[in-house]
Amino acid sequence: MRIILLCMLTLLLTVACSPAGTSANDAALPPGDASSGAALFTESIGGAPACSTCHALDDSKLVGPGLQGYAEKAINRVDGQSAEEYTHTSMTQPAAYIVEGFSNTMFPQYGQRLTPQQMADLIAYLLTL
Repeated sequence: MRIILLCMLTLLLTVACSPAGTSANDAALPPGDASSGAALFTESIGGAPACSTCHALDDSKLVGPGLQGYAEKAINRVDGQSAEEYTHTSMTQPAAYIVEGFSNTMFPQYGQRLTPQQMADLIAYLLTL
């Protein structure tokens, strides 16, 4: 029983002392393949809606912002974060960063529905836009 309590306490301390904004979903992703990400952009995966349901590849506003020039925008969204980090956080924790003029309507479970490889592929694709 003491071992279990000690393990639980250690886990709680580890989580409490981790840097702000990190989560289990922020683990390093494998290298992404932009061509696979382009295909995934239009697919529903594991019950998650396709990205193209809410985001246009040009500047058109749908439910979410258009993605034209996404890489340049993503690199400047959050000080100290790379475009990859910003995109990953935006996909796995949609309420973390809301683009001005939009509300928090993004599907909240991409982090659970997509594999790390699918996530990496989508990010690689978005950063080509």
